[in-house]
Amino acid sequence: MEMLRRVVYLVFRPQTEWALIAEEPTTVDLLLRRYILPLSGLAPIATFIGMRVFDATWDRDHGYLVPPDQIFSAAATTFFATIASIFALAAIMTVIAPMYGARRDYLAALKVAVYGAIPLLLSGATLVLPVMVVVTMFALCHTLFLYYVGATRVLLIRKDQTEFLGVSLLLLTFVSMLAGMGAASIGLI
Repeated sequence: MEMLRRVVYLVFRPQTEWALIAEEPTTVDLLLRRYILPLSGLAPIATFIGMRVFDATWDRDHGYLVPPDQIFSAAATTFFATIASIFALAAIMTVIAPMYGARRDYLAALKVAVYGAIPLLLSGATLVLPVMVVVTMFALCHTLFLYYVGATRVLLIRKDQTEFLGVSLLLLTFVSMLAGMGAASIGLI
């Protein structure tokens, strides 16, 4: 029940909720079990269902870009990539935080990475239909706002240092591309 309250308050009352998040103790295990694993599974499950049910007549020109025999592996890759991205973003925030006058605190950065991503992770449940990616775009905007508020409240980044988020997300993109290229080169994806 606490998870549901936290999710609703982060979406509708983020300023108040971030103040609570900044002060409460937590663990990596708790964040993993309550938020990261369940919410990271929404997009792969919805996409898997959408590809199986709504695109049963897959063809090369008009269907999904994933052949039917590779749908499960695509969903699993999405699940693990989402989890890895959250942990990588927290690591990147931890490493660059001192450049912006904040202390290195991996757990605080993980809080920002996890709780800030909640709208985006929730929007994954709508991906049963590919056209619902529009919902994900709106969720991305709210996620960026939550990252900003979380960075200022939890990591204590000054409000005028908005480039902290830009640099963090740019580095995450670069790390993700490198990881993807590495995984593709050895045949994992």
